[in-house]
Amino acid sequence: MKQIVVTLLCIIVVISVHAQEDFNFAELLPEKFDKANIIQEEDYNVWGTNILKGKDGKYHAIYSRWLKSRGHHGWVTHSEIAHAVSDHLTGPYKFKNLVLPPRGNQYWDGDCTHNPHVIEYKGKYYLYHMGNRGSGYWDKTPDDRMPSIKNDQEWWINRNNQRIGLAVADDLNGEWKRFDKPLIDVTGDRMMTSTPTVTRRNDGVFLMAYKYVEPHPKFKNGKVVHVTATSRSPLGPFTDTGEPFIEKPKASFAIDDHVEWIYNGNYYCLAKDSRGVWSDYPDGSTMLFEGSDMGFDWKPAKNFLVIKAGEIKWTDGTVTKTERTADMPKFYMENGMPKALIIAILPKGSEISYSLVIPLKTPKPKTEAFPYQVTEYSKDYELSSALDRSFNQYPSHVNAENELYTQFKYTKLTGFDYNDGDATITRRDPSKVLFENGKYYVWYTKRETPIAPVGRFSQDYSVMKTDGTWNDTIPTTDWDLAEVWYATSKDGFHWEEQGVAVTRPEYPIPGWRAVATPDILKFKGKYYIYYQAFTEPSGVRGDYCPVGVAYADNINGPWTHVNDVVIPTGAKGEWDQFAIQAPTPLVKDGKIYVYYKAAFNRPQTVWSGIGLAIADNPLGPFKKHALNPVQNSGHEICFFPWKEGVASLTIRDGSEHFTIQYAEDWVNFEVMAITEMMPTGPNAYIPDAFTDSKDGRGITWGIGHFINFRGKNSKRWHSELYRFDCDLSRDMHDEEMKHHNFLRSPDEYFKYGLSEKQRKRIQEDNQKINK
Repeated sequence: MKQIVVTLLCIIVVISVHAQEDFNFAELLPEKFDKANIIQEEDYNVWGTNILKGKDGKYHAIYSRWLKSRGHHGWVTHSEIAHAVSDHLTGPYKFKNLVLPPRGNQYWDGDCTHNPHVIEYKGKYYLYHMGNRGSGYWDKTPDDRMPSIKNDQEWWINRNNQRIGLAVADDLNGEWKRFDKPLIDVTGDRMMTSTPTVTRRNDGVFLMAYKYVEPHPKFKNGKVVHVTATSRSPLGPFTDTGEPFIEKPKASFAIDDHVEWIYNGNYYCLAKDSRGVWSDYPDGSTMLFEGSDMGFDWKPAKNFLVIKAGEIKWTDGTVTKTERTADMPKFYMENGMPKALIIAILPKGSEISYSLVIPLKTPKPKTEAFPYQVTEYSKDYELSSALDRSFNQYPSHVNAENELYTQFKYTKLTGFDYNDGDATITRRDPSKVLFENGKYYVWYTKRETPIAPVGRFSQDYSVMKTDGTWNDTIPTTDWDLAEVWYATSKDGFHWEEQGVAVTRPEYPIPGWRAVATPDILKFKGKYYIYYQAFTEPSGVRGDYCPVGVAYADNINGPWTHVNDVVIPTGAKGEWDQFAIQAPTPLVKDGKIYVYYKAAFNRPQTVWSGIGLAIADNPLGPFKKHALNPVQNSGHEICFFPWKEGVASLTIRDGSEHFTIQYAEDWVNFEVMAITEMMPTGPNAYIPDAFTDSKDGRGITWGIGHFINFRGKNSKRWHSELYRFDCDLSRDMHDEEMKHHNFLRSPDEYFKYGLSEKQRKRIQEDNQKINK
């Protein structure tokens, strides 16, 4: 029986191994190639093209070029690295600028830059390349002088001066920083270094594969050796591993023109069998090699042939005879998967080369178990409920690629005075931020009273409610006796308070006790501020209030009260019968959508839900949605247009707190991301809040409030405004904001220790166990 089990296990292992080794890259290629996908220039040869999608959403080609009149071998003496742009992956590409032009033979790469290999990492771009310099001989030759590999000693001077370099840029449209020293120089046993490719391994280490040439008495024909080097940073330094890259015993030139990538956790490489030492296929055929997860132990893959050299068949029925067919391969990558192969083509008998973009199919997994590499085929497996949510609910299965996931960064604002934190001044509940007249505007709740609050949030419950301590000048809560003020800023960090915007109206108009928690609407050239309209001190019965509104023709006021409730509380027994809080207006289909919060279910465990009221006119009447509450969680709320729908920060309270949600129909919300350290009391700078564009772009920053500030000599808390930054924008990608594994100080955890009551309970439980 044991022998049978062992045999079966061996069979399973063999099947599993073969299933992983059956990767066939040739199956990803089309049968014929499309001439419409050629990248070329009128006067220049094009070679070694990299394509990356830039921060501008366009496709950027970084490639080598040199004058056609210099012939094919002019790549050694006259190449330069150029930049072209397209709206589409397959082109057409339009030349934009030189990236690494010649800069004089006083520099190590002053005469020639060639074979770029570009990667993106944490928002920066790293361009690895070959560079060389000559004696100055070629500067004196006419443009139609073709260098000769057989007859020109000067060609070999440039070739043997090749070194590996690096240039760095923050944007593909920006300038590249070049370095005055090579990244990989020569040593005593290396005459030149060239053709670098760099990938980031599973362990985060950067692996470089490159070649060098051993010295030779004839100054040429030295053995070409491929090696590997590693670094913890894309900037280097790179240290040789001692592990060869791809080698063949006794072969002087085992491979050439290689590109590596990781698929299913392990390395694969496309390389040119430049001398026909690996197979009986024509010299220059493109082959597939496989390595370990560390990029070592390379061997020919089971399905070795990728592209046979000799000819290219086009979709128009024509055929181009070639010398090698697929030189200097590069990938266009999306989410770790090659989506296109870009090759250089030199037709047979020609001196003119060009690049070709070949769209690739995604490989189908051949494992019965859920595959290591996540692709569009992964969701075709039978999925658990958790994985089903990852693929079919969230925008991405990982936070780093989820546009509706972010971390938040916080900054203390300057320009506001809080009377040394004695709790007599508070600012909280900011509105959306608007940008007009060359500056930012924000409105907020401000209370300035002779003494600090004495009621609900005073931490002194002996003077709460109806004992007569509070009055017309002494507040019960942080927002009691408040009004709406506003401030302006040129940078969003330093603010200048402009004064009161919306005052408390006369008794008994709603809001006479407090005007708080404002939000702004701009609609048809006018401005509207919605607010909580208190008719009693907050905390006496609860936080009871409807919504009021004031309007103005100018962003600076004056503001006119409507003197009536614009969104009333619900009828007796309805979920929002006592309070409608935090009104948040947006514009959809020419209507005013106001989201709001209400707390219900008292005296049992309180439940905060979010409702929606809709009107054709900013002054009403508003009709509450039949599906209210439309969100089951949330305390302070922030809503913003996102694509054709609306997204929200769902922060405190409820079973879906600390989430970011989205409703395509503006009503039925789904959780899109779960995050942490979300802002309290937030509102945001939302440029398209009122444009009704049906193409919401998202947010990058806003203002919120923290309620638990305390001055040095104060026992009372007060609220202050702060700034938060995030990446919930379709027009920005900030990798730092997408990080999701922050380590917090142990002291931050320990401060939430057990209470004395909890310790006593544990001690009693321990005593029971020991009896």
